[in-house]
Amino acid sequence: MSVTVLPQSGHEPVSNAGPPSPPLVGDDVVKKSEESEPMVSPKDVFRYADNIDKALMAVGTFTAFTAGAGMPAFSFVMGEMINELLRPNSDVEAELARVSLIMTIVGVVVYVLQGSFVACFLITAYRQIARIKARYFAAILRQDMAWHDEHKPGDLTARMTGDTRVLQNGINDKLGSGIMQFGTFVFGFGFGFYYAWELTLVMTGTLPLIGGLGGAMATAMTAMTEQSRAHFAKAGAVATEVIENVRTVQTFGREDHETERFAAAVIDAEAAGIRKDLVSNLSIGGTYGIMFCTYTIAFWFSAYLIEWGRNDVGEVTAAFFSVLIGSFGIGLVFPSVTSFTEARGAACKIYAVIERTPEIDILADGKDIKTLSTAIDFKHVRFSYPTRRDQVLFTDLNVTIPRGKKVAFSGASGCGKSSIIGLLQRFYDPVEGTVEVDGVDMRELRLSSWRDLIGIVSQEPSLFSGSMSENVRIGKPDATMEEVIHACRLANIHDTIMSLPDQYDTAVGNVGSQLSGGQKQRLAIARAIIKKPMLLILDEATSALDRKSEVEVQTALDGLLTDASNQMTVVVIAHRLATIRNVDCIYYIDYDAVNGSHIAEAGTFDELMALKGHFAAMAVKQGAHNDSAATSANTPQSAGDDAHHSKAHHDRHDPLRNQSEASAVPIEKLLAYEVDNTVVSPMRIMKMNRENIWAVVLGLLGSLISGGVYPIYAYVFGKMLNVLGKYAADIPKLHSETRIIAPLFIAIGVGAFIGWALQSFYGYAGEKLTTKIRTQLFRNILRQDQSFFDTPGRDAGSLSGLLSGDSEAIHQLWGPSIGFKVQLVCNIFVGLIIAFVHQWKLAFVCVASMPAMILAGTLQQMLIFGFGHQGEDELREESVVIESLTNVRTVVSFNLGESRSKLYAETVAKELPRNIKKGAVIGVIYGFTQFAFYGMFALSFWYGGKLVANGEADFEEVMITTMAVMMGAMGAGEAGGFATKVNDAQISSKRVFAVIDRKPLIDPYDRADTTIGNGCDIQFDAVKFIYPARPKQVVLQSLTAQFRDKTFNGLMGQTGCGKSTSIQMLARFYNPTRGEIRINGKAMLDMDLQTWRENISIVLQEPNLFSGTIRENIRYSMVGATDAEVEHAARLASIHDDIVNMPHGYDTDVGYKGRALSGGQKQRVAIARGLLRKPKLLLLDEATSALDNATEAKVQEGIETAFRENPMTIVSIAHRLTTIRHANKILLLDEGEILEEGNHDELMALNGEYKTRWELFAAASH
Repeated sequence: MSVTVLPQSGHEPVSNAGPPSPPLVGDDVVKKSEESEPMVSPKDVFRYADNIDKALMAVGTFTAFTAGAGMPAFSFVMGEMINELLRPNSDVEAELARVSLIMTIVGVVVYVLQGSFVACFLITAYRQIARIKARYFAAILRQDMAWHDEHKPGDLTARMTGDTRVLQNGINDKLGSGIMQFGTFVFGFGFGFYYAWELTLVMTGTLPLIGGLGGAMATAMTAMTEQSRAHFAKAGAVATEVIENVRTVQTFGREDHETERFAAAVIDAEAAGIRKDLVSNLSIGGTYGIMFCTYTIAFWFSAYLIEWGRNDVGEVTAAFFSVLIGSFGIGLVFPSVTSFTEARGAACKIYAVIERTPEIDILADGKDIKTLSTAIDFKHVRFSYPTRRDQVLFTDLNVTIPRGKKVAFSGASGCGKSSIIGLLQRFYDPVEGTVEVDGVDMRELRLSSWRDLIGIVSQEPSLFSGSMSENVRIGKPDATMEEVIHACRLANIHDTIMSLPDQYDTAVGNVGSQLSGGQKQRLAIARAIIKKPMLLILDEATSALDRKSEVEVQTALDGLLTDASNQMTVVVIAHRLATIRNVDCIYYIDYDAVNGSHIAEAGTFDELMALKGHFAAMAVKQGAHNDSAATSANTPQSAGDDAHHSKAHHDRHDPLRNQSEASAVPIEKLLAYEVDNTVVSPMRIMKMNRENIWAVVLGLLGSLISGGVYPIYAYVFGKMLNVLGKYAADIPKLHSETRIIAPLFIAIGVGAFIGWALQSFYGYAGEKLTTKIRTQLFRNILRQDQSFFDTPGRDAGSLSGLLSGDSEAIHQLWGPSIGFKVQLVCNIFVGLIIAFVHQWKLAFVCVASMPAMILAGTLQQMLIFGFGHQGEDELREESVVIESLTNVRTVVSFNLGESRSKLYAETVAKELPRNIKKGAVIGVIYGFTQFAFYGMFALSFWYGGKLVANGEADFEEVMITTMAVMMGAMGAGEAGGFATKVNDAQISSKRVFAVIDRKPLIDPYDRADTTIGNGCDIQFDAVKFIYPARPKQVVLQSLTAQFRDKTFNGLMGQTGCGKSTSIQMLARFYNPTRGEIRINGKAMLDMDLQTWRENISIVLQEPNLFSGTIRENIRYSMVGATDAEVEHAARLASIHDDIVNMPHGYDTDVGYKGRALSGGQKQRVAIARGLLRKPKLLLLDEATSALDNATEAKVQEGIETAFRENPMTIVSIAHRLTTIRHANKILLLDEGEILEEGNHDELMALNGEYKTRWELFAAASH
């Protein structure tokens, strides 16, 4: 039997796993969790165990079950000892010395057995979970795009974390502990039936009650645990999405709104957690209450058995003690059963994904394809997205894309251009009709071989953490450095890379966060062309490039197309007609809300112009109808010279530090620095929860009561043994004394129930504290400036982990931790009082042996704390999951499923040796704590025998003293077990409070001058900006510029010259390194941040939408806006007609990150959101880059209308010079400085760089 017979609520003695992070799921899961959860069979939980795991589990099961015989074996010895001691002239000293020797031997055996099973189950759990994680991740990446459309990355990431933790928690040492306790039950009741079957039968009568109560508790706990996780899922989904879109949240001042939305979702999880703790504690208290009441009946019946001569005192004592220990065992099985039941439910969810075969399966057999020989044909294709089957996009699509040709698709936003790209990559299959490659239905091809022939550059390119060269090699993993450099030269990114200190080894940051939009896109182009694909797909591939870079990249792409050695087929989607002027065929797609999309026109550029139809009208609006020299190799080389970016290549910067000591810390070590320098005291935790101090006080009262239960029980038990032995021959006296003492067990049972019931208030206080910490942490995350989010390890996935598991663990430091200590002290103190009152010499000897147990517990605590720090491999593991699932389309497009799965598996494998060592060491130390317990017992009996022999003590005093100290020792033994949760909580608290305590440099909570003044006149005064982590790279040298109130101003320049940095400083995402920005003559740093942001709107190049309806997304910038105002803003953004043609109109759900909308529709919704606010300052960062020319013209007209209705200052970044053609002022930036300044006519008159670029743009537009 384990020394731990005082289970703490929700706690097992040895638990290496941290608290499971609640998985992020939706409302459907919350509803399902209220019903019976599907589970795999107990055997199937171990489906992925290999032979080594099976051997470890077999050894662990045998040693655990055998270890359960430890204390029941002692009952056998005790029975013989009592009979021997009651015989006349018995040698008490010799008999007790014999018992002492036996206990020592048993202690050694238990040391080996318990240490072995703990180590075996911990190690096999680590091994199996590592294997399951790898398979689970690989299975997720294997799923088709329709499946991913229904599962948000945040949900999947949380499932990867939450469900695997729950599974691990059910098959690690907790399972071994349950097996050991079951062994204790079997051996205990077996010995009981052997010695006194009638007494055992009477005591067994209450087992159905205990079993039923335990089973009901296990079922209820499983359901409530899932409910709690599911309810938190809604909060977790909110957190992930909001953190990913934090710039939008901060710009529109929605921090409080999002915090309230998050808190509201967390409260549901809180309520479920409180119910769970209440049920758990009442069940445990009820179990102990029933057990102690059973002892009353047992002792009363024992007197009759002695009277009737059925059993002697030794047999009754042995039977009673055996059944007592067995009862403890069965009571302690249920926590393990609960964990294992939860693990079965988690395994069901995990294995369902692992074993799911997607309809479009990358691993399916099919015909290999090595090249594209003839053409790709769309034949009578009818298509609608699996998630929107009622909305038919194409009814009868017929298109041919000949090999080696360059084909373009144009049309209004949302007409289905990107859907064709999805069909080409076989993200989806047609509902009817076929897509054929060289006359073969694409469904008959081996999908992996087909995708190997495709290269793609998306409108919103996705990069992965790693270096520049590593990201380019994604297109061709075995590429040489020469090939990488050649691809980068073609993509016009080589010179930029070479200007960096680390050149091709430069890290791109999380999802490319350290690069500008244009740089990311050019790197994505290099990634695509390095594989020399047979089919190159360009989905607005140059939308983020300035005109010079676009011309050079287009020239390079044209060169690839005409290269006879590769005969590449190119499919282009572009809103800039200049990029498709020279294609072989243009398909113009027209969308009809009733009949869907169809090919309205097809032909070359000139043929479509001659038709004078939809395409020609679009071209005329752009000015592309005039005959002029096309862009070609005649473009001046100087126009694309990217060497100018040596000092200004990033539009984002690394984290600024808010402490002077941190400024010297390398950026990659900043997170660890902040965590290590955070101190969290229990007093601080208490102050945070002071309004619930009453609940903690009630819990402490329960701990006091529970702490006194076992020492008092030991006293009554010793008295009862003395009565049975002393009055065995005096039956009347035996019955009278029994009637006095036996009912005391009922009182102890009532006390145990009350104590455990009161301890449920810890759960109440703990859940309240968890909610407060989560809410405060979330609020402070949204409070941070952008430098915080640029720090490695501060991505949305990592921060969501803090909000889930880490925040949940912290309450252990307050209520449960203090309660445990109070219970422990009370247990030991009461036990020692009883011991010293009855035999002070023996008590001193017992106390002298207790340091060994305390040392064992302390050593275990130190070891667990040492293993508790999250290693670099574990952080990398999370990073791989987050970035892979966030960029799943890129993973699928480039056939990266296998390589990303291998990377994840290798990362998990690196962490495995450390975990195996941890399991082995914990097993050894845990075994020692058990040996110390048995050794103390042996010492007590040995010395007690000497005292009896010397006449200094009698048998009753020895038994009461020994039992009282033993119960205190059992409580001390729990210290080691509880150390796991306490240390997990300490580590988690440092991670959480490192964020809570972080005061940002740009703090929206700092109140300042709220008087902005009339209008918005902006002055940049010698503004210099440098990335703190890259002090040699200057983004802005000394920018001095003025944007007058109610004027339209344009920013232009090469990609990466600092345009977006200027915009972000105006939004106060960052502060200047030197110089200042003034608004209406006032320094921006002296202005109230919240007030300032209330007067601005921003539309970013990559628009961020939130899950919810279109109406909710537009209204996000102005909560009180009426439906009429929302619709007016939508009309200005030219999105109203698209919306009303959707089945649900303004109530259409946009999906995660707006996935249900096309890129152009997303951007127009974002524009409508910005215009709705009627700001004083409107910031447009490539706001129309995803729009076709006709729609862009309408949006520009809408912005002009908004300007007339509400005059404002506009600062716009644009690579399409037509969007800033009529600006009052245009700044041409180069090398972080203003190269030229003026309106269009003034700049043209200068005959400088602007004129060169305009002429280049005009030529490219024809």
